[in-house]
Amino acid sequence: MKLAITPRFYESKVDQLISIERKYYPFFQKYGHNLSLIPFMGIKPGEYLDELNPDAVIFAGGYRLYTNEIKNFETEVLEETLKRKLPILAICCGMWTVNYYFKGTLKFDESHQAFDGEKIDIKKMIHSVTATDDFIKKGTYDVNTFHSKVIDRLGDDLKSYLLAKDNSVEGLYNLDKRIIGVQFHMENKGVSNSLTTQIMKKFEEL
Repeated sequence: MKLAITPRFYESKVDQLISIERKYYPFFQKYGHNLSLIPFMGIKPGEYLDELNPDAVIFAGGYRLYTNEIKNFETEVLEETLKRKLPILAICCGMWTVNYYFKGTLKFDESHQAFDGEKIDIKKMIHSVTATDDFIKKGTYDVNTFHSKVIDRLGDDLKSYLLAKDNSVEGLYNLDKRIIGVQFHMENKGVSNSLTTQIMKKFEEL
């Protein structure tokens, strides 16, 4: 499939970068998909989607600060994607955009943040989640965790299918809107292979 993907926003002490996580390329290519980065400026998201004519849209997440600027940009992309009835895979902070659009809320929870400054706390990086309905095979799976917020209230018309031990939502979906969301990063280590395989199959079937 030809996939359009939202950019990652990254700010260092000297640079502000709008880019894509390198690991996404081999991850999606493994499933036979190609990525095209949605421009942040220069062309409106709707015009770009019409020009590219993608098969689906990825909301990539992967930024350390979820600012209003990011949320507003991704919300516009989401609106245009929903208008075109394209399948959506929302990853990490990208899932927050979807939840926010459907009138859901977030709250801070540092217990889900494996970053300790610029380093990763290996002991906190992986935790278990439970599949709670028939969207995927019921059971317990491992996922990674790199986020300081969790869903407080699930958005209207969204269903959860993965819950952490503290009952925070780690996966959501709306099949009518062709949406799947994951709170973790399947392109990184720590996610059960069987979980990734099931989610990608569901995404490809949307």
